[in-house]
Amino acid sequence: MTDTPKPASKPFSRRDFVRFTSLAGTGAALASTPAMGWSAPPRKYPSEHHDVIVIGSGFGGAITACRLTEKGVAVLMIEQGRRWDQALPAGERRFSKNLYPDGRSTWLSHKTVIPLGPPLPIVKTTGVLQGRQLAGKTVLNGAAYGGGSIVFGGILAKPEEKIFKMVFPKEISYQEMERHYETVGKALNRSTIPDDVIEADCFKHVRVTKKQCEKAGLEWELLPTATQWDVVRQEIDGSIPASVTQGEAVYGVNSGAKTTLDNTYLRQAEESGLLDVRTLHQVQEIGQDANGLFTVSVDELHQDGHVIGKRNFTCKKLFLTAGTVSTCSLLVKAKAKGALPQLNDQVGQGWGNNGNVYALRLAVGESTGQQQGGPPAVGIRDLDNPSGPMFIEHPQLPLGIDLFGLLYFGIGISETRGSFRYDESNDKVVIDWPKNDPGQERINQSLLETMAKLNRANGGLTTSLLTYLKDKVKDDICYHPLGGCVMGKAADFFGRVKGYEGLYVNDGSFMPSASACTNPSFTIAALAERNIENIIATDFV
Repeated sequence: MTDTPKPASKPFSRRDFVRFTSLAGTGAALASTPAMGWSAPPRKYPSEHHDVIVIGSGFGGAITACRLTEKGVAVLMIEQGRRWDQALPAGERRFSKNLYPDGRSTWLSHKTVIPLGPPLPIVKTTGVLQGRQLAGKTVLNGAAYGGGSIVFGGILAKPEEKIFKMVFPKEISYQEMERHYETVGKALNRSTIPDDVIEADCFKHVRVTKKQCEKAGLEWELLPTATQWDVVRQEIDGSIPASVTQGEAVYGVNSGAKTTLDNTYLRQAEESGLLDVRTLHQVQEIGQDANGLFTVSVDELHQDGHVIGKRNFTCKKLFLTAGTVSTCSLLVKAKAKGALPQLNDQVGQGWGNNGNVYALRLAVGESTGQQQGGPPAVGIRDLDNPSGPMFIEHPQLPLGIDLFGLLYFGIGISETRGSFRYDESNDKVVIDWPKNDPGQERINQSLLETMAKLNRANGGLTTSLLTYLKDKVKDDICYHPLGGCVMGKAADFFGRVKGYEGLYVNDGSFMPSASACTNPSFTIAALAERNIENIIATDFV
């Protein structure tokens, strides 16, 4: 199929971009209503005991709960976010829109945290995407039942073996991981974009990306994603409303085209009858009592974020799978306050941003489409870049306007490490991060060099529009927080936290601070399969 010729249109200017985002903000503000006030004191509940508790329902938590219940083990799962898998009345949208977001988009904030354009005003409620200001960056994570699978782009990329061995210790065998990658891939419908789908108008930007990579002599590849392609086809032919084909991803995909954990691993665990799920339950502290039981203190939240209940739990085995920042914060706080004093000094060390950086090319010489559909379908493998190995994803830019532009998200390997630290003055955990970051500067240069290759071959410019005319690349957002309870250091090589029998980590905190030039979700999930298989065989006999 070839693209139907259309009248030439003028490339989108910076003034147009600013005017567009301002209009979007105005629309969101007009649609907003003040949140309900709250005055009732939180209700206090009697303590509950469960033999096994899993905190968090993202890739690590969902897989942990699924495999435990599969073996007949009852599990209590505690999740701070809401469920989004309920049946809906006809015509009602499950998730927020991209262009005119509402409170469902963002976790307990009066403005959006997604980094494309200025923040937009929204109603503060328990939405799906959480942003925290840490290490001089906005650190993003999912805040929903299903964790990061609700908000990630869907990419399930496997690292190249030589890069994997640069990052992971020898105790984590690439050959051993192959089996677990395959298991996760089957569970999440891992596949690349079909030939017929890529010819749709909404994937014109993908075709342009491929063509321009070839002209620049860059190696491109189709990205495997967690996608239901028959649903995508229904969107394309108009059988159902457009969703992922209009770029939906980070606020959830309304059509169900993205395969998520609440409809796979978590559903299987719930169908066993052995998984007790408590959503809108936010863990505040963990510890250990005089009887050797782990303690979990929880705030029960109203949908608008107010605390409506105080709950306490005890357990024999505690799995921390709350995502890198939350898991590390709980451990570091527990050590600092004497609740888990036997944790070693490696807890909270070795945090990194997975070399996240992105750039925008404009005036690329041809139309890239008014509607840029997802999921991200093409990646650029620039692993021999002289400034360091770089893998670049091409995500959709869902603005609904033909920018004559393409977005690029780079993932590199940095030697820079941060550390979590408990700040007693405000009872919070912060991340110490160096002001001068030569590792990130080198990664930024790698991305700029790749952009320069594309521009020389095709025309175009790498713009500073995303950074408000400051820099040509943007590195103040972390989509992939990793590390802090690193394998072989704070924990053994299967996630057993050193110092405490029955305490485990099985999420991104277990990773080194990089995932070998790939989106980390697939590797986090494969490691979770590997770890829980060993733990069940050894610790549940």
